[in-house]
Amino acid sequence: MIICPSCGNENTDGMRFCVRCGAMLPPPPGSWKAPEEQQTGYGAVNQTTLPPTYNPQTSAPYRAQPSAAEPIHPAIPALVSFLFPGLGLLFVPNKVGLAIVIFIVHMVVMFFYFIVAFILSFIGIGICMFLLVPVVNVFIALHSYDEAAKASNGKFQPILFK
Repeated sequence: MIICPSCGNENTDGMRFCVRCGAMLPPPPGSWKAPEEQQTGYGAVNQTTLPPTYNPQTSAPYRAQPSAAEPIHPAIPALVSFLFPGLGLLFVPNKVGLAIVIFIVHMVVMFFYFIVAFILSFIGIGICMFLLVPVVNVFIALHSYDEAAKASNGKFQPILFK
């Protein structure tokens, strides 16, 4: 039986954590030593000496190296901006404010635009006005493409707005 140093509960042998409080239990005495036949066999681990290549003065702990983020392909912001005008700029660094402004202004303008187009559709002119909406979305998508291309540091080239 192993007695928990934290709460005093008796735990069965071989347990690593206390069943009552979850504290780590001390290892049983002598458990760090491996039997002689295991130390010399295939895949044996020698726990008494450090590996020969380890030097505590020169070996540093592993730290993940920050990798330079790969720029996003400008077609992704362009497609998102075509479907949701301006929101493709959310993928471009430092363009979040511009994305929100374009989206809100576009929604407000389109609301009034559709009201006028609906009223004028009774005399035939408004039907042609509905065709202008995809054209506006294409220009917003091109703007998003070009902003993402500029943010790629030369990996992609802008199409329209250089």
